[in-house]
Amino acid sequence: MLFKSFKETFEKIESSDVFKKFKSENPNAELCAGFFILDFVGNDNKYSLDYKLGEKIFTFNLDFERNEILIQEDRLIGIPPNNQYQQKLEKINLSEVNIELNELKSIAEIKTVDNNIKSRFQKIIAILQNYRGPETKNKKTQAWNLTCILDSLMIINIIINSNTGKLLKFEKKSLSEMFKMGS
Repeated sequence: MLFKSFKETFEKIESSDVFKKFKSENPNAELCAGFFILDFVGNDNKYSLDYKLGEKIFTFNLDFERNEILIQEDRLIGIPPNNQYQQKLEKINLSEVNIELNELKSIAEIKTVDNNIKSRFQKIIAILQNYRGPETKNKKTQAWNLTCILDSLMIINIIINSNTGKLLKFEKKSLSEMFKMGS
């Protein structure tokens, strides 16, 4: 299955009339995240980019098959300005996106095999964002945050530097563990 690239998604959205109108009305809006679903079983792929303007987020959803772009506006609610979560909504640097969507599955598969996991990938939810964590000594690093759903009811969270492909974090959970945590 061939997935569209981040760069292709970005170009398609930013060259659209919908985005051009939005940008002319909101010149200070900045790209702060990308959200993608890569479906290896069905065809439920999603491509969207988030732009921040003050306390608002504008999400541009791209449907490649219909050649359609929809915009949705949300408001950031209850997040103090200096909150650590807020830092994840910093501007994305396009020059630091050298690892593409179509490379994420093979990187994730190598990391799972290295951890003795041989289950098949069903979906990857990939978020391009700025990441700060103990792995980066809380220094801002642009990263792909992957939630991988495997056929063995296993969930893998992998964080990969979007510029270098370096593994920042690998965490394995089973669906049953997650249900136990919630009870």
